[in-house]
Amino acid sequence: MSLEETTGNLRDQAKRNYERVKNEIITEEKQSILSDYQADDFDSVLLIVTAPRGGSSLLFDILRHHEGTCSLDGEHDRWFTLNGICYPALESDVVPADFESFDREKLLTDLLAEVGATDRSGDRTHRVDNTLVRLPLQFPDRELPYEQIRDQLLAGVSLDEILEELGILPLQYDKYAERDANSPFEAETIEDRPFVSSHRHKRGLTADDFERTLVLKASGDAYRLLWIREQLFPETDVKVVHLTRNPAASINGLYDGWRLNRGFQTYDVGDLDLKGYDGSLWCYDLPVGWVKEGNLIDVCLMQWAQAHRHILDGRDAFEDILRVRFEDLLTDSRSTIKEIVEFADLGESTLLSENVENPNKVMTTKEPRHARWRDREDLVKNALDRADEPYTEVVEELGYTEESEWI
Repeated sequence: MSLEETTGNLRDQAKRNYERVKNEIITEEKQSILSDYQADDFDSVLLIVTAPRGGSSLLFDILRHHEGTCSLDGEHDRWFTLNGICYPALESDVVPADFESFDREKLLTDLLAEVGATDRSGDRTHRVDNTLVRLPLQFPDRELPYEQIRDQLLAGVSLDEILEELGILPLQYDKYAERDANSPFEAETIEDRPFVSSHRHKRGLTADDFERTLVLKASGDAYRLLWIREQLFPETDVKVVHLTRNPAASINGLYDGWRLNRGFQTYDVGDLDLKGYDGSLWCYDLPVGWVKEGNLIDVCLMQWAQAHRHILDGRDAFEDILRVRFEDLLTDSRSTIKEIVEFADLGESTLLSENVENPNKVMTTKEPRHARWRDREDLVKNALDRADEPYTEVVEELGYTEESEWI
């Protein structure tokens, strides 16, 4: 059986279980929203785009605490994957602007499946619903007792207890993955496990919430900006925040992530022979020109450069784009967030202000520390010295030519 056939079978199984959960297991209130609305019914969308390890998880987590926003619990790549808009149906993560071989109505409904509205009081039932709709994507090869899981979650049983009863290692799921598994994840999955988490200040959607701004972020969007503008949200007010981060820090973060067994794996592309990598699965985004052989550090550099190159090439499709440096988000958080909030026309938010003062640690590979890339400075610098286009052009366009600013 070919890789595409195997992937297709797994996707079919995930779809079947997901449709059952969506139509039979989650609350009637959520079922009603998903039958009457789609993601493009929001008045506006704020799209955060960057290269992987660019800091978008931190920015997304801060912005989704704004009471004027709605959001998913993590990246939305899994819904594109579920709908076959990914490798191996496509040669890379690039989705051509004229790509129409997908069910638009279904994808827009799926994108809404775990969206919640930010509200200080929150809603535990919403978090239970979101856990249930994700399980078929996280464990597509398992026939899980979804009704039982729902009842246990509503009764207050912790998810790790439930998973262990089912013979599933909690390390393979969400917040329990801050440490490595004993071996690389080999099981097929629809979702890029495991960094998905809700927060307690979210509740289920109501009809009035579609007047809010939907915040979306996925590093893969760097490769599908034109398609998003022309095919997915052609009539929606979409504002784009282009988040940048210096190449050394980003590449170092990618190098760390590739070498950890924490769920950054995305694709089975066949045998890999990358110096510095012992795993068997591709990690993070799949850029144009991806290779199976060579040095891992060079692949990481390619992932950074290609993502930003595609963002820069796709910016003219949008009227409203704001470029923000992750370095500024770290060193001048309040002013940087204020600029983004004003750009997105979100207004004031007490809950957001509290979160800016004490942000969560999200999707980190190691304890955050300025200029951590200097721990392997020689490896990183040698890769940068070997690099040519598009790296050299991107560094120039993004203004990262001064190494002294690389924190």
